[in-house]
Amino acid sequence: MINDNYEREVKLAEMLNDASIDRVLAIDTEWKVIAWNKASEMISGVKKHDIIGRHLMEIFPQLGIDTDIINAFGLGLQGKMTFLPAKPGLFNRDHYENHFIPLKDEEEHIIGVTNIIHDVAKRIRAEQQLQRLNAELKEKYRQLEKANAELATFTSITGNDLKEPLKKVYTSLELIMINDGNRLSDSSKAGLRRIQAALHRVKLLLDDILAVSNASSLSEEQTTVQLDQVARAAQASLSNKIRESGAQIDIQPLPSITGSEQMMQNLFHNLIDNAIKFQPPGNRPVLTISHSVTIPEKLTDQEYVCIQFTDNGIGIDAADTEKIFGMFERLHDRSQYPGSGIGLTICRKIVEAHGGLMEVDSTPGKGSTFRCYLPARPDK
Repeated sequence: MINDNYEREVKLAEMLNDASIDRVLAIDTEWKVIAWNKASEMISGVKKHDIIGRHLMEIFPQLGIDTDIINAFGLGLQGKMTFLPAKPGLFNRDHYENHFIPLKDEEEHIIGVTNIIHDVAKRIRAEQQLQRLNAELKEKYRQLEKANAELATFTSITGNDLKEPLKKVYTSLELIMINDGNRLSDSSKAGLRRIQAALHRVKLLLDDILAVSNASSLSEEQTTVQLDQVARAAQASLSNKIRESGAQIDIQPLPSITGSEQMMQNLFHNLIDNAIKFQPPGNRPVLTISHSVTIPEKLTDQEYVCIQFTDNGIGIDAADTEKIFGMFERLHDRSQYPGSGIGLTICRKIVEAHGGLMEVDSTPGKGSTFRCYLPARPDK
């Protein structure tokens, strides 16, 4: 009965050994092979009956080149476990990790060493692919830094070098109108005014391009921004337009955030200005500015403050709700609704620079709701 149990245990051990996807072999203290599983047979091409009882180095003399392997077997015979990582170009280690585990009998005497050989080719390929991707990413980052430097140069030229000559031309034309206007025909004076108007549009466009560049990142020190005060300041800056249009601006209690007060001022100014501007003829603008605390699906599980701008304007078709945030995108003729078509681009960039998200819900003829999601706890 005892012999039967022992035979069953031996067979079970062989079955488990053969079921392993790793190559498993074992040697005794004389370096003779005492275990050789099916994975070892399949990968090496050496059958079990051809290797059991033979000296390992007799079958695989190539192992002698790798002193790490020889030392690992030697340490195993001294009772020490050893691990050798894969090493390209070496026999039995090219894309293979090796584990060496001492074999002991019931009295803790060393009787041999088990060598488990694990195939890591897929992992190595993945690591190599990751290295290639990292190298490509590093190159893309270098190119991006170069592009940012060029953009900074362009922005400097836009903000200074181009605006100055435009101002001089505009002023020169104004002096001509003042000094020589009585000698000019009405058509000539009208032509000069059209040139001045065109120069003014170019100046406003340059201002907007500069604003887009500045809105791309939080370059200034962040502070606690009282959005109630920001909304009131934006409302005051548009007091003439509000009075002329008869607009009703309802500013409900708003929270504080951490960020740039100047950028928030631009955000509120643009959105209030748009709510007044984009109205059906003869309609009295009504804008409600409110907030809620939420966790948007498009963002992380972090808590966000949602600032909502709900107007009664002309609305936006569903197909255009993303298009309106594109730079220089215009859905209407300039003569009907003046502007550069860059205001909402600035707004979205400001929100994104604060780590947030901006979107819009709208129905043509029934108004729009712009939602600006800003981190409730930006320090986290």
